Amino acid sequence: MTIRRARVSSTDKAIAAYLPHYYKVVEVTDSETIIEGEDVCGWTLDDYVIPRLASGWYFAEEIK
Repeated sequence: MTIRRARVSSTDKAIAAYLPHYYKVVEVTDSETIIEGEDVCGWTLDDYVIPRLASGWYFAEEIK
């Protein structure tokens, strides 16, 4: 199991609604939101989570 993290350039509480079951909001700062989770059955950070967030104008990048 590999936990993946990403930084979202917003602090809007609606971000959580865009995340699949295996991802969650873990931290909110004054300028960004940190999400983390694991890729499961095609629900990947690169191919699902980040594009889904972008559909709501929430831009994210993985924290390596």
